[in-house]
Amino acid sequence: MKKFKYILVAAMAAVTLFSCKKDDDKPAPKPTPTIPEAKVGDYTVRLESSTGAFVMGYNNLTLSVLDAAGKEVALEAATFTPWMNMFEGDGKGGFTQKVMHTHTCPHTPLAKEGNVWKSQVLFQMITGPSGVWFATITFKVAGKEYELKRLDFEVKPQTNKALGTVNRFKLFSGDKGQAHLYALVAPESPKAGENEIALGIWKMQNMQSFPQVTDWVVEVKVSEKGSTAAISTATLRYERGFYRGKVTYPKAGEYTLSYTLKDAQGKAIQPKNNDKVDTTIGTEIQF
Repeated sequence: MKKFKYILVAAMAAVTLFSCKKDDDKPAPKPTPTIPEAKVGDYTVRLESSTGAFVMGYNNLTLSVLDAAGKEVALEAATFTPWMNMFEGDGKGGFTQKVMHTHTCPHTPLAKEGNVWKSQVLFQMITGPSGVWFATITFKVAGKEYELKRLDFEVKPQTNKALGTVNRFKLFSGDKGQAHLYALVAPESPKAGENEIALGIWKMQNMQSFPQVTDWVVEVKVSEKGSTAAISTATLRYERGFYRGKVTYPKAGEYTLSYTLKDAQGKAIQPKNNDKVDTTIGTEIQF
């Protein structure tokens, strides 16, 4: 009887080993490409992020065009516009695939650096059931112009807690109000001690236009999360593309950066929410 049990156990082990080997022999599924690219004629158009992924918030984006041999092509000109299709709701808490409207986001014109072209982009939403991101791209090679009408890419949640999240507020001079976006864009890796911070503010003029606000002054107060006591303050002024100034973090931890806005004449600017109620604005960070 014992001999039979040993034979049975050995047989089961052999079957298990054979099954595992069969599973291992199966080809691994192809990974989803993390770098969006598409063919245009004999060329491959590619978009990349300096961090390896596009995230909700500030991104350094690179556009390159490769020839059939995979070599970067020197472009004479190039344009890039990010778009997001927003879908209609299905009345059941979900979304259809019917496009309700399409909007862009804050982004700078492409600037040439060697054979690649770069743009700074602020994605205010992530890719999801409610909407998807894509880009329209044009480029010129040897006097010939090319167009890529759609290159889909994914925008993921921001994982760097040192930058917080993209937020918004409204300013009312009439009934409708003017929406604004703001986001902390630096430093990506703060330290205990003095840090130069950079804050971006954009006006949502319409679905296709997000001009940057450049003529304000921003007073920032740093406090530990859950406290209102200031441990550092600074005046941020617009220079090199953002509102910049230096604040001090005494140690690694969780902090709230509270912002007070003023116009060029020093008059206070009061942010409000959609209900025209005064609101405070700020960024919560952790490092």
